[in-house]
Amino acid sequence: MSQRCFFSEEFPSSLEAIGEVLPRAVAALRDGDWVESDQEFYARLCLEEALVNAMTHGNKGDCGLDVRLTMTEDGGYCLIRVYDSGCGFCPDGIKTPEPEQPDGRGICLIRHCMDDVTYSAAEHCLEMRMRRKALCRGG
Repeated sequence: MSQRCFFSEEFPSSLEAIGEVLPRAVAALRDGDWVESDQEFYARLCLEEALVNAMTHGNKGDCGLDVRLTMTEDGGYCLIRVYDSGCGFCPDGIKTPEPEQPDGRGICLIRHCMDDVTYSAAEHCLEMRMRRKALCRGG
């Protein structure tokens, strides 16, 4: 089965750039019929957390490095990939944080909302997979 990329942007590693890209990315998910209106909040939250992690942890806050976001249709799944240009960010060891812990909630939210979350160290890429209109539906 062939894959079709329906969104791809590369941008500087900054909160301002993320703020500009997020509305376009969520609109692409909505326009592609991947999310319903009541799921847009969760889509934005997952995208924002993944992009901020790439910027903060992968690129170590270096504004000279870029972040790339791609979204590809692969059969009944949407593959959302977030790439950093730095040393990478591997979420595999992150467990659900205790209430008093300040970090680790973003990746836990992503895991809760998406069907599958993987990380490729070789590509510096976090991949999130979701079925059409199944974001945070659990089914």
